[in-house]
Amino acid sequence: MTIRLKKHLCISPLLMLIFQAVNLQAQTPQSRSQDTIDTQVVTIVKPYTPKISDAFKLKQTPPMGVSEAPQKSVKYTIFSIPVASTFTPAKATSVRLDRQKKERLFQNYASLGYGNYGTILGNLYLNHRLGRGERIGGYIEHHSSQGGIDGLQLEDGFSNSSAQVNYVKSLKAFVWNTDAAFQRQAVNWYGLPFETTIALDPKQVYSNIELGSDLQFTKGTLRTAEIHLNRFSDAYESQEYHITGETNFQFDMLDSPIYSSVKVDYLKGSFAKSYNGLETQNYGNIQFSVAPSYQYIQDDLTVSVGFKTYYLMDSEQNKNDFYIYPNVEASYAVVNSIVVAYAGVKGDLYQNSYYDFAQINPFVSPTLDIRPSSTPYNVFVGTKGKLSQSIGYDLKGSFIREQNKALFRTHSIQGFSAPNNYNQGNSFGVVYDDIDVINISGALEIDMGQKLNVRLKGDLYKYTTDAEPTAWNLPEFEASLFLDYQLSDKLSMAANLFYWGSRQDTTNFEGLFFPEPITPNVTLDAFLDANFQISYEITNQFGAFVKVNNIANNSYNRWNHYPVQGFQVLGGLSYKFDF
Repeated sequence: MTIRLKKHLCISPLLMLIFQAVNLQAQTPQSRSQDTIDTQVVTIVKPYTPKISDAFKLKQTPPMGVSEAPQKSVKYTIFSIPVASTFTPAKATSVRLDRQKKERLFQNYASLGYGNYGTILGNLYLNHRLGRGERIGGYIEHHSSQGGIDGLQLEDGFSNSSAQVNYVKSLKAFVWNTDAAFQRQAVNWYGLPFETTIALDPKQVYSNIELGSDLQFTKGTLRTAEIHLNRFSDAYESQEYHITGETNFQFDMLDSPIYSSVKVDYLKGSFAKSYNGLETQNYGNIQFSVAPSYQYIQDDLTVSVGFKTYYLMDSEQNKNDFYIYPNVEASYAVVNSIVVAYAGVKGDLYQNSYYDFAQINPFVSPTLDIRPSSTPYNVFVGTKGKLSQSIGYDLKGSFIREQNKALFRTHSIQGFSAPNNYNQGNSFGVVYDDIDVINISGALEIDMGQKLNVRLKGDLYKYTTDAEPTAWNLPEFEASLFLDYQLSDKLSMAANLFYWGSRQDTTNFEGLFFPEPITPNVTLDAFLDANFQISYEITNQFGAFVKVNNIANNSYNRWNHYPVQGFQVLGGLSYKFDF
C-alpha cells in the first residue's frame, strides 16, 4: 500500500462526519412537529433512606484567649557550711532466721508408776491409722491401792480398771464412730462407826459393759444420731440395763435455723433384796422427749428460744406423766464481746441410775430406790468476758427448783435384823426431797498460751428442803484451783486444789418397834486437798514424773465414817511410741 492511499483512507471518515452534522442542522421545526413521540414530564417518587455518609459533623473551634502575665524574678542564695562527719555506712548483710527443729508427735503413750499405800497407776493409750479417714484406737487404765489407813477394822484397798476400743470412719457424707468399753471397780465398805465383833466381808465389785455408736452428718436435715447401751452389775446379783438413743435435726426454714432433738431413754434394773432383806427391788421406766429450739441473732444480741417435753412411763409403778420445761437463754455483748451479759430459764428431767450413783459414791448399798429427778426451772443471770487479753471471767447467780433431788445419807445400823456386809452403818442409801437452791458462782481463767494456764472456780449454795431436815452431804461452799505451768522445754508442773465446806449426815440405830427419827447429828468438817505433779522429758520418747497427793496430810472424811489416805507420793516413767 502506497502513502497516498493511506492519506485518502484517513480523510474519508472525517468528511462523512461533517456531512452528517450539516444534514441535522438542515431540519426545520415543521419537520420536528410531525414526530409521533409526545413530550411528557415524569416524576419519580422514592422513600428517603439515610446513610451514614449523608451525616456530617459540625466543626466549631472555640475561641481561646491567651493572657500573658509578667513573671516575677526570684533571686536566692545558698549559705552552706561544711560539717565534719566520721560516719561511714556499714555494709548491709542479710539476716538468717533460725529454723526450729520440727517436734515429732507420737500416736501412742504408756506410763507406769508406784507409790506408798501399795498404789499402782498404769495407762496405755493407742491410736493407729488404718487408711484414709479410718482410725482405730483404745486405752487401758488401772489404779489400785493396797490400803493401810490407820485405825480401821476392815480392809480399805480399792482398784479401778477399764479398757476401751474405738473405731472411726470418715466418709464424705458422715463420720461414723463406734466404741466398746469395759470397767471393773472394787471397793470395800470399811467405814464402820464403832467396833464390832461381827465377821464382815466388806468387798464390793462393780462391772460395767458399754457399747455405743454415733453418726455425724456433714449436711442435710439430720445432723447426728447415736445409740448407747450400758449393762451394770455388782457382786450382790444386782443388774441394770440402760439404753439411750438420740437424734438431732436442723431445719433451715427461716433466717436462722431451727434445732430439734428426739430422745428415747430406757432403764430397767433390779436388786436381789431390800435393805431390810425382805424382798426383791425392781425399778425401771422409759422416757420419750422432744426439744425444739430457735436461735435469733441480731448484731450483739443472741436469743435462743425453745422448750423440752417428756413423756414418762414407769413400768414398775404403772403410771404415766407428762413434763414440759422451758429452754430460753439470751446474751448481749455490752462491750464488743469483752463484756457479755446473759440470762435465761431452763429445766430438765434427769434419769438417775445405779451406775451414776456408784460413780459418785462407791459406798452405796445394793438396795437403792431409783427414780428420776425433775428440775422445773433454773433461772439464772450473769456476765462473762475478759479483764485483759489473757484473763477471762464468768459470774453467775441462779435460783433452782429441784423435785425428787437425790441425796446420799448413811444407812441406819441394823441391830435387830440379820447382819450383813453393808448394814452396819457402813453404807449409804438414797433419799429424795424437793429442794430450792440459791447458787452464786464465779470462775476466773488465766491463759498465757503454752506457758501458764490457771483456772479458779467457786460456788456458794443455800439449800431449803421440804421434807428432810437438811440437804444431806451437800456443802454450802466448794472451790477448785487448777494450774499448769511449763517451766522449760522439758520440765512442766501441774497442781490442783479442792476445798469442800462442811456437810451434814446422821448415824442412828434401827428401832425395835418404831423407826427412830432421822436427825442430822454428824457434821463432816470442811477440808482442803492439795495435789501436785512434776514431769520431765528425758528424751523425746522417755519421761519421768512424780505425783504428790494430799500434801497437807489431812485425815479428813469425804463421806461419813470414811477417812481418806494421808500423804501420798508416787513416781513413774512414761514412754511415747509409734507402731
